[in-house]
Amino acid sequence: MPLNLKPNEREILRLVTFFKKKTKAFAEEGKSIEEYAQLLETGDKLVDQINLHAKNREVIEAERKKLQSLVKENAVCPKCQTNAQLKLIGTDKSPEGWKSNKYKCRKCNIEFVWSTPNNPWDMIPYVERFVAQSEEKIAQEYTSAEEKGQLSAVIELMKANLEKLKPVVSASDQDLASLEVHDKEMDELINKFKKYLMIEKIKMED
Repeated sequence: MPLNLKPNEREILRLVTFFKKKTKAFAEEGKSIEEYAQLLETGDKLVDQINLHAKNREVIEAERKKLQSLVKENAVCPKCQTNAQLKLIGTDKSPEGWKSNKYKCRKCNIEFVWSTPNNPWDMIPYVERFVAQSEEKIAQEYTSAEEKGQLSAVIELMKANLEKLKPVVSASDQDLASLEVHDKEMDELINKFKKYLMIEKIKMED
C-alpha cells in the first residue's frame, strides 16, 4: 500500500477489503455471492486506480522536493560574516512575496532573513530583476569598462541558468495542476462509491 494515501482513499480500501472478506465468508458458508460480483469488480478497479494515482502523486511530490533542493544558499551572518553558528529558524517573505530563509546566529545572537529566495519558483523573478538592474547599470555612463565587463559575464551566466530552470519549473507546475484536477475527480469517484458501499454494508449486516 502506498505510504501517501489520503484518508478517504484508505477508507475506501478498507471498505473494499471488508466486502472481499465478507463475500468470501459467504461463499464458504455456501451462500450465493453473485449479487456482489459487480460490486467486487468495481471495487478492484477503483483500488487499482487509487494505487496508481497515489504512486503518481508520490513521484510528483518527490520531483518537486528535488526541485526545491536545487536552490543552494551560502548564507552568512551579516555581523560576523561566517556561517559557523547559523541555525535555520523559519522563513519570511519579502515585499515581493518571495520566500527566504530566516536564520539565527548563535555567536552574535541576532536573527536575520537571507537576501535571496529559498526556492526556484521565487528565484526566477528574483534573478530576472537582478539581470534587469544589472543591464540598467551597464547602460550608465558612470559605470567603468571593467565593471561593465564583469556585469556582462554575470548576466550571461544568469540568463543561461534561467533558460535551464524555467522549463523545469514550468513542467513541474503543469504536473501539479494535472494532479490536482485528477485529485478532485478521484475524490468525487471515491465519495460516490463510498456511499454505495455503506448502503450495501448495512444491507449485508442486516
